[in-house]
Amino acid sequence: MNNPIKLLISGADMGSLIASCALRHDFHEISRHTDRFHIYRIEKDTLTVEDVDACDLSGIRYAVNATLHDNEASFAFDEKCKEQGIPVIHAVNLGKAAFLAVEKPKGYPFSEVVKKSSDDFRCSLGKYISQYGMFWQMPVPWIDKAIRHYSNESFPQLGIGAYIAAGYCANILANLAEGKEVKYFPKFYLSPLLEEI
Repeated sequence: MNNPIKLLISGADMGSLIASCALRHDFHEISRHTDRFHIYRIEKDTLTVEDVDACDLSGIRYAVNATLHDNEASFAFDEKCKEQGIPVIHAVNLGKAAFLAVEKPKGYPFSEVVKKSSDDFRCSLGKYISQYGMFWQMPVPWIDKAIRHYSNESFPQLGIGAYIAAGYCANILANLAEGKEVKYFPKFYLSPLLEEI
């Protein structure tokens, strides 16, 4: 029997969905008595500096940041993990869609999404997605429409977006655990509920 991989998940609501999905991801392949992941939780959607300072990373192999990304402490959590060589998966609920990015310990920092903007985090992220799509000639019309609609407020936090993010996050974690290739930031995963083709 292999030792479970230690996983740290920060974030209350979406964090619990991710933990549940990660524990049940490959239920048909592994016996009920073995878990792929041993999960540690910081059950807060908004981290404080004290939370980050108290966070023990001993033996942690992967971290998930499913917080609201609404203050500097959220990004300090990422930096603390990266300093220890721990990849960080960012899971973001965009209402009827989910955004996920895997940040390498020595890779491009996810915090760059908000550094150049005074907007709400999700609006800044929407603009990043839009600009990325335009640069690669793969426009994302629904995100542009959402940016216009929510320009003075945050994207809504709908249950469907949280479930999409949790499922995608579990797949990324399984791929990392199996040594399979994943996209690293500035590349990302974007999954709308319905995508026009």
